[in-house]
Amino acid sequence: MINKSTAILHVKAVGPSIKFWNERFGFKTTIQVPEGDHVGFAALDNARVEVMYQTYQGMKDAATALTKAVDQGPSFIFMEVADINAVIDALKGAEIVQGLHETPYGSKEVVAKEPGGHFVIFSELPKQPAQ
Repeated sequence: MINKSTAILHVKAVGPSIKFWNERFGFKTTIQVPEGDHVGFAALDNARVEVMYQTYQGMKDAATALTKAVDQGPSFIFMEVADINAVIDALKGAEIVQGLHETPYGSKEVVAKEPGGHFVIFSELPKQPAQ
């Protein structure tokens, strides 16, 4: 019934978020839609994960029932990773909101704020015993 789910994150400017994902984590920009002299919408993909970005202005210009909802605050994205230390290396120079820590359920996590103001929780889940 549902084939895929992708977050659409609303930001003031799409460009810095494209750079964040492409340069730090090897994502590729698969869709770019101009908005005047800048990118107004973009989809980024790494073959396993996709994120989409749209400017606040682009959402307001769409004039839908969702227009007011876009101003309600940042989103939180949970991303499962294989190696938290590799992520920490990739995040050098990025805004870290919560450094490496272990959760009560055994995950090793770090939380960063991407350039658009959204929070990304990178989590290395505990290894499951072989069955």
